Amino acid sequence: MNLNLGFCLALHRAHASLQLKLDDELGIHHGISFDDFALLNLLAQADGGRISIPELVRPLGQPQSSVLRQLIVLEKIGLVVREGANGFRQAVLRPAGRALVNAARETAESICTEAVESIAPAAIEKASAALVTLARTSTLALS
Repeated sequence: MNLNLGFCLALHRAHASLQLKLDDELGIHHGISFDDFALLNLLAQADGGRISIPELVRPLGQPQSSVLRQLIVLEKIGLVVREGANGFRQAVLRPAGRALVNAARETAESICTEAVESIAPAAIEKASAALVTLARTSTLALS
């Protein structure tokens, strides 16, 4: 196996382990999954707490149909609302969603801090920069 494939498989294993732990803890303490947290966090960071639904696809790593199903569930429990017409739909964070994501962020930060405590801060910064570059590479662009 070459170095690049090994890196991608190690990245997958690390992501899978982290996702399982975050799903468990966020579910116990806040009633949401890590995927829900990621979506709510994107909305919380967006201008006005709103993002067009197609713009959520790439950062969430899910097809638009999956994002839409996730939004419908979050809308039913009052965390988001879908707005718009004529094919331009946006997801909008509601006050209850903002409060929940802010509380859940503390839980996620605590778990992530524990998860990387054995890694030097400089190595975390380099790995983070490398992952941002990887996510933006044209090779991974959808056609």
